[in-house]
Amino acid sequence: MELKRVFILYSERSGSNLLRVLLGNHPNLSAPVSPQFFDSFTPHIEKFGDLRKRENSITLISKLSTYANHPFSNWNLKTSAEDIYSEFTPQNFIESVDALYATKAREENKGGYVCKERHLFNYSGLVMAGLSDINWVFLYRDPRDVVSSWLKNNMLYFTAYEAAQSWKEDQKKCLALHHAYNLSYHELSYEELITDTEQTLAPLLTYLDLNVNEQCFQNEQNNEEANRNVLWKNLNKPIDSSNKKNYVDILSQKQLSIVESVCKQQMKKLGYQLETDGQWSPAIGEHNYNYFNKVKELLTQKIRSNKETSDLLQDRQNLKHELIKSL
Repeated sequence: MELKRVFILYSERSGSNLLRVLLGNHPNLSAPVSPQFFDSFTPHIEKFGDLRKRENSITLISKLSTYANHPFSNWNLKTSAEDIYSEFTPQNFIESVDALYATKAREENKGGYVCKERHLFNYSGLVMAGLSDINWVFLYRDPRDVVSSWLKNNMLYFTAYEAAQSWKEDQKKCLALHHAYNLSYHELSYEELITDTEQTLAPLLTYLDLNVNEQCFQNEQNNEEANRNVLWKNLNKPIDSSNKKNYVDILSQKQLSIVESVCKQQMKKLGYQLETDGQWSPAIGEHNYNYFNKVKELLTQKIRSNKETSDLLQDRQNLKHELIKSL
């Protein structure tokens, strides 16, 4: 049976882990926590040498496997790097990543996998050059709620402007892949996913040529991933259909105006209605505002960052540096 590959394009805080977990409930799909292979290793890939050589390829596979087995992603792979190479003989980075995901799927007795690596829209050309028969999915969420989630959880972004800029750039890239580069994908919104999970996922499963399975319509109540990251705390809870328009209680009127002004073009394309005139602009000029906002962002990050999750991420970062340093 041919391996089924599902790649999710998304902006963080858009429900991608919920979608991943729901798809992973299907008996034919493995959907592990993403180790972020692409962001972590592509900047250093030249250090591995010619990956068409067996020893170099096995070195890469070994380090990817060690990284995937870190407690943050906790893949618990059992197959050795040598055995993975012997089965798949990958010749480049993307084939090596594919081999790791395929091995994880096989160890779970699944016929395919879900990949939600961060910033996949930046690597779509690399993926398509190395793999065939990819099923792309584009998931998006109201930017006002995305920004609210970042501000509420004290992780990564600490100002509305910075979080809104990030969402805007991510959507621009995802939309461009479809409209400018003819990348075919199935798209769905987070709001649709939580409001009517069955009616939203059934067409997706059909698109993926998978039988519609009721297990995909609800969270597992004993999902241990929820304890691993403060941002995943809802993964072991029933799907909350009311988890939208949270920005009403979180964003100030100025923050709302900032978000809608930054994101208005992409909001309109995705069907989100503005509640302000969308005409906010920094009085000191965009260049100066970017600078002062970044300073504010960094200062606030030191004060408010969630320690437990930050420590786990820092430990994984240290592991990556050790793996790369040893080359």
